[in-house]
Amino acid sequence: MAPLELPSAHHHICNDNITPDAPDVLYHLGLSYSKSNCCEVASIFGDVKFFVCGGSAERMKNFAHKIAEKLQIETPFGYALAPIGSTSRYVIYKVGPVLIANHGMGMPSTSILLHEVTKLLEHAGAQNAVYIRMGTSGGVGVAGGTVVVSSEGLNHELRAVHQIPILGKVHERVATLDPAIALEIAATCEALGLPHTIGKTLSCDDFYEEQGRLDGAICEYTNEDKMAFLQAAYDAGTRNIEMEARMFAAFTHKLNIPAAVVCVTLLNRLDGDQITQPHSVLESYDERPMAVLLEYIKAKTTEM
Repeated sequence: MAPLELPSAHHHICNDNITPDAPDVLYHLGLSYSKSNCCEVASIFGDVKFFVCGGSAERMKNFAHKIAEKLQIETPFGYALAPIGSTSRYVIYKVGPVLIANHGMGMPSTSILLHEVTKLLEHAGAQNAVYIRMGTSGGVGVAGGTVVVSSEGLNHELRAVHQIPILGKVHERVATLDPAIALEIAATCEALGLPHTIGKTLSCDDFYEEQGRLDGAICEYTNEDKMAFLQAAYDAGTRNIEMEARMFAAFTHKLNIPAAVVCVTLLNRLDGDQITQPHSVLESYDERPMAVLLEYIKAKTTEM
């Protein structure tokens, strides 16, 4: 089937049902768009050049304050989100040209955020914002504390495709990321003196069994089975394992959105499953992707 033509008013939307005249409820963000508030949406979000997301709400709040300081913006613009039931799904901040949100854990939660933020930015008229996921991961053949800049997201077959069931049929989407942005971010790591690599990222829908851990409530394979799989993943170019990069890459690639995934490793899975480093060391690791993106965004905004 030939791809749909994009509506002339949108650059990163592949849906003829989304038009400037149609109201759009961004339910999980607690926001909405209509002809009556289009100017307000544009005034708030139209200048966004970077969308940075990560799993933890607290981590993204911390990043919002740090980017405000880095860009010398006195007060972050915090956006209060409507809760779903007894909890809020996402928190979102806007700091100058940077939109920041948490995506929760796993690809389904991340997918909802990406759909709604992408529509928000299109409604606002934001042009070619760079999407970046940052977070933590398990290393494969690299030491804890290594910043891995993903080249692509892999599935359980170690293929760079993301499968999504649509109306009873499974569709495959290419899950690759922008190589030029990856090189720029790697250069920033180099300038900061941080251990880093560009490599493939295995993305899983489960933290325990699908990642081959031996410490879940269910484990029906041996340590030898696990090591054989992890070695095969390493040989295929995998350098870390997490739970979002594949879908993130497939979504952004499908819509021609420039994107990157930057995650620090907390351990080398070839050496074991349990994180044994002291909390202070893990905290220092957690700061590394943040430090890299602060420098990267500062440099890019200076060029604008």
